[in-house]
Amino acid sequence: MATNIADVKAEVDKAVNDFAARGFRSLGVARADQDDKWQFVGVLPMSDPPREQAKRPSPARCRWA
Repeated sequence: MATNIADVKAEVDKAVNDFAARGFRSLGVARADQDDKWQFVGVLPMSDPPREQAKRPSPARCRWA
């Protein structure tokens, strides 16, 4: 939806991949300008650790992933 995505795509992809390499999820941020067109403005890292009650996958499933 952002009108400037072609200008920022390479940098956004790099930021998302860098955050993922460190175990973070990413959230893209945009805002509407005075013409109501969306402008991509940044990427935020989010920590999403596994919950204690989450079940661990079996070793066989880990190999498939």
